[in-house]
Amino acid sequence: MSVARPARSLLGRCLASTRSRMAAATAAPPPAVVSQRSPFHSSAPRPKRRSRFRNVTAEEMGLLNPSTLSKYRQEKFAEFSKDDLDALRKKYTAEQIEAIQAGEMAVDPDDLIFQGRLRDDPYQPNYMEDYTVLDPRYDLKPEVEVTPKQPQWLNHNDWVDNYGMKMAKLTDKKTTDQLTRAMVRALRRVKESNGRDFIDLTHDELEDMEKDPELLKRYLVEDDGGEADAAASESDLMTHAQATKLDEAVDAEWKTELDKLSALGDEAEAGPTNLELLDDGPAGISRAYSAEAVELGKVPGVEGLYKSAVDPEDEGQDDAGHYQEIKRLTGMSLKDIQSIYRKVLVTRWVSNQTRLGKVRSTSVVAIAGNGNGRLGLGIAKSTEAGLAAETAQLLAIRNMKPIRRYEDRTVYGNPKAKVSGTVVELFARPPGFGLRCPHRIFEMCRAAGLHDIAARMPRSKNPMNSVKATYDALMNQPDPEEIAIGRGKKMVDVRKVYYGGAVY
Repeated sequence: MSVARPARSLLGRCLASTRSRMAAATAAPPPAVVSQRSPFHSSAPRPKRRSRFRNVTAEEMGLLNPSTLSKYRQEKFAEFSKDDLDALRKKYTAEQIEAIQAGEMAVDPDDLIFQGRLRDDPYQPNYMEDYTVLDPRYDLKPEVEVTPKQPQWLNHNDWVDNYGMKMAKLTDKKTTDQLTRAMVRALRRVKESNGRDFIDLTHDELEDMEKDPELLKRYLVEDDGGEADAAASESDLMTHAQATKLDEAVDAEWKTELDKLSALGDEAEAGPTNLELLDDGPAGISRAYSAEAVELGKVPGVEGLYKSAVDPEDEGQDDAGHYQEIKRLTGMSLKDIQSIYRKVLVTRWVSNQTRLGKVRSTSVVAIAGNGNGRLGLGIAKSTEAGLAAETAQLLAIRNMKPIRRYEDRTVYGNPKAKVSGTVVELFARPPGFGLRCPHRIFEMCRAAGLHDIAARMPRSKNPMNSVKATYDALMNQPDPEEIAIGRGKKMVDVRKVYYGGAVY
C-alpha cells in the first residue's frame, strides 16, 4: 500500500471508478472509452524471469547421431588399453586391478553422457586433495595399538644402572652425530676443491646430512666381500692414483675437523641437554601411555622429616628453594628454567562474600615457552597476586608440550578451536608474513617459536577463553601424514623438485 496517500482516498477512488464503469456499461458508451484503474501499490512491475542456462536440444548436442555419440564416448570415457593396464599393474596389486575393472564395468558410459555433465566453465570445482583438512565422509583417524606400560619400582642400584645406560646411549648418539657432521664438512670441502668428479653427493644432500646425521644410513653400502659389479662401465671406476689422491684429501680434512672438535673441549655439547631428558618427565612421551596408579599422598609418621636441601649447583640463586620442585619434575637446571620465556596474559580479580566480609582473590593465566617448538599453559589462583603469577608461570613450565611447526615457522593448515563462546581461527601464512593477530595470541606464538601466522576471533573476545582456545588449536593441528595414512596414500615432498631444494 502506498505510504504517500491515505488508504481512504485510494479506496474511494477505486470505488468511484467501479461505480462509473457500472453506470457507463448501462448507458452503452462508445467502445473507444476505457477507464484506468489505480493500483494499491506504487512499485514497478517485476519483469518476467529468465533462465540462467541456454536451452540446448538433444539434436544440437549430437546425442541423436550415433557416430557423434560414439566419438564423444571414446574421447571422454575411453576404456583401458593394454598399455594402461600394464602401467596400472606396476602401481597396484592384482586384487586392486580386479576391483578397478569391476568398478569400470559397473558404470555405464551412456548414463554419464545422458544424465551427467562435464563442467568446463571457469567455476568448476578444484578436485585437488588437501591433506591438511579431515573430511568426515571418508577420512578415518588411524588407530594406534598401544599397550600401557606397567610401573617398575626399582631399587637404587638398578635405577642407577638403567639411568647410566640411558645416559651412555644419549652421549654415544650425540658423539656419533658430531663425528658425522665433521665428516660431511670434510667431504664438502674436498668436493669444492678437487673431488667434484669423484663424490656423487650434491651440495643439498650434504647440507641435509649435516642437519640430520641419520640420513647418512641411506648412502652407506655394506661390504659383503664380493667383487665389484661386472656390469659397471670402466668410465665409472676410479684409477688407483685417483683413489689414493681422494683418500689423502679426505684424511687431511678429517684430521682438521677432529682438531677443531678437540680444541673446543666443551663436554656439554657431547652430552644430552636437559630438554632432551624431558621425555622421562611428567609431560614426556614415556608417560603418555602409563598405567601408574594415583598418588598415595604423604605417609603418616614420615611427613616433615625429609626436606630437600638447597642445590649447590644453583650458585646461591635459589636459596629459598622456590625452583626445587620444578627442577625435580622437569629435570632441568636452574639456568635453563630461568632462560625460558614466561608471560602473564590474563589477570582477573574476584571477591567471595563471606560473613567476615569480602575475600578478594586473583586468578592468573600464564604461558611459558622455549621459543623452539614447546609451549605450556598454567592457571593459578591465590589471595596474593604475586604468588598467583609465580605459581602460574611454574605450572606453565611444568606443562610445556611440543607444538607442531611447519618449516619451524608456522602451523599446519588452518586449525580452529572453540571454548565456550570464543572461537579462534589460525591461518598458515608464507615466509616473512609475520604475526598479525591479537596481542595474547602474538605472545603465545612468540613463546612457541611461530613466526608467520594470521588469526581471527569472529565471536567473543573473552581473554581467558581466547588463550585456552588458542592453546587447543595449536595442540590439535591437522597432521597431513596421518590423513594420508587414513586415505591409504603416501606423501612425497615435491618442493625440492620445483624449487631446487631452496625451500627454507
